[in-house]
Amino acid sequence: MPARQKLRVAYTPDSDDAFNYYAWEHGHIQPDADYEVEFHRDHIAALNRSAQQELFDVVAVSSVVYPKLADRYWILSAGNSVGRNFGPVLASRDSSSVEQLRGQRVAVGGKPTTGSTLATFYCPGAELVELQYDQIIDAVLRGEFAAGVMIHEEILLFREKQLRCVCDLGQAWCAETGLPLPVGLNLVRKQLGLELAQQVAARCRRSLLWGLEHPEEAYNFASRFGRGKAKQHVGMFSNQDTVSLPADVCRALTILFDRVAGLELGPRIDSFEVVSGETVTTWQMGSP
Repeated sequence: MPARQKLRVAYTPDSDDAFNYYAWEHGHIQPDADYEVEFHRDHIAALNRSAQQELFDVVAVSSVVYPKLADRYWILSAGNSVGRNFGPVLASRDSSSVEQLRGQRVAVGGKPTTGSTLATFYCPGAELVELQYDQIIDAVLRGEFAAGVMIHEEILLFREKQLRCVCDLGQAWCAETGLPLPVGLNLVRKQLGLELAQQVAARCRRSLLWGLEHPEEAYNFASRFGRGKAKQHVGMFSNQDTVSLPADVCRALTILFDRVAGLELGPRIDSFEVVSGETVTTWQMGSP
């Protein structure tokens, strides 16, 4: 028999991604006979770079990097991270306004990431410096940075560490646009072909649904990652928006991608496609 195709799947070492992939990674949904799966975990900044090198067939990335990848990856309908009136938070030890951060060093979990891009929108003039996301709180507390952008479970932890919220960047986006914030995207490589991509989309969806139906087991695995806030964090980012990408999130992506191009952080794209287990939906930029 010919060797089975190998499918390389990469996600962040954070509780919501771990929850989403738990059932698939641990054999709770029926495996596909046509391929075997290798699962990898790495920080979001590293995954953004890996996607540009096409090191993985399925990969989690910051939403803002997708225009650079649009010719090589489709967006999967399941497994994406969406904030509805929440998202990355700009936090500081000493500063209380974005005006005070003009010209100051602000730590971000990668450049570009959704958090760093939002900081560019809503905290203009700050000097953004890349630092591993789970080191940012301590670096701000030590005074090495005037502020930092909190992502993943850090958004639930920073107040306990005596930092203050300068600007909830997710709330700022939602208030300005009237739309949810597409924080992270789950992508599949176009070179796999549409049939296999749709199988992957179906498996991502089934894996998440299994976790939602068996939450304690999936939480137990997810709690090995992050900062001890797994249940709350998974509740924020593993939900019906994650099961199937809603239309309002796709409309928000058109705005986000347009702004990314305006900042020259990525190319201008005309459209993008979202792949589910049954359909492929094309969204034109500027769609109402």
